[in-house]
Amino acid sequence: MQRISHLLFSLLVFPCLWPLAARAQQATALPQVSLGRWNIGSANFSGITPLGSGRFALVSDKEPRDGFFVFRIEQDAATGQVDYVQMEGFYGDPNTQQDSNGLSVRDTEGIAFFPARQTLFISGETHQDILEYDLLGLPTGRRMQVPDHLGPTAIVGNYGFEALTYDSLRNCFWTVTESTLQADGIAAGPKNPGGHNLLRLQAFDANLQPCAQYPYRMDRGRSDDFGPTYVYGVPALTALPDGRLLVLEREANITHGYMASDVRCKIFLINPSNEYQIDASTNLQLMDNNRWMTKQLLADFTTKLTPFNFSFANYEGMCLGRRLNDGRQTVLLISDSQGGFRKGPFHLRDFIKVLVLP
Repeated sequence: MQRISHLLFSLLVFPCLWPLAARAQQATALPQVSLGRWNIGSANFSGITPLGSGRFALVSDKEPRDGFFVFRIEQDAATGQVDYVQMEGFYGDPNTQQDSNGLSVRDTEGIAFFPARQTLFISGETHQDILEYDLLGLPTGRRMQVPDHLGPTAIVGNYGFEALTYDSLRNCFWTVTESTLQADGIAAGPKNPGGHNLLRLQAFDANLQPCAQYPYRMDRGRSDDFGPTYVYGVPALTALPDGRLLVLEREANITHGYMASDVRCKIFLINPSNEYQIDASTNLQLMDNNRWMTKQLLADFTTKLTPFNFSFANYEGMCLGRRLNDGRQTVLLISDSQGGFRKGPFHLRDFIKVLVLP
């Protein structure tokens, strides 16, 4: 109580602290909604980006063709809750290279719309590349020039580029590997319980050249009770109109038999304008604590799989939603159900969730 009184006194005496108090507020997380409500089948959604006028492009990482789905998503103008979802269709490359199961070998994960060219960039985790596609899902031949120290031989398998977003203020793209590069240490998990993932937030300019890199340290991962499948990393980034970024830190622990599995999601706010830049030669393990990017927690929620709680949702995609009547910005999160894993009455579902920023 004494701390609260001291804070109120400080705000009254020092009005300059009011903006800091406002920034300390957390986002409002609305209840997740199953896409099955609108008769949309299960997929492996891993990324989402706004196209404008209530239309969104979604990428799924296990499809026969490289490309994207186009959805129409309508939100209530007062609350932000999703009122209606319609899938308009899939647009993809008929010349996609496929694996033995007939699926694309790229493992497409992140997607970002580039308004200047009316194109979409899609990241592929297999080859650690980011390629451009037109609105019909056909590759343009352009790609981002990924530095060698972020290339396919530098990552731990299946922990490459998932996150991708376009920053309209700086006219650049942002991405980050899902987990720690091999050269930067051991990822948080059974081999490093309670450890941090040390990441390199990478920007590419409009000419698709690398232009800036920042050190990002995730929160500590869990320290015990690891299931046979444990995934902790950054699957999504979202650029805000003012140049700040949202970072989704997702920790999934899948137990034997699946019951008691859970996914914890934390969304942080960062501002690259105020941060220290690094390059390929920077040793993240020796980084001064004061040089890591400053993070502000906006949301923290957990979904679970138990006999009495079937909220389990593995959120992998994140983007801006509509702006509400009162001026607040919404953010959409999309989950990956692994194609409705297990089918049957207790199969995983594709969920969409809304955050309302303060």
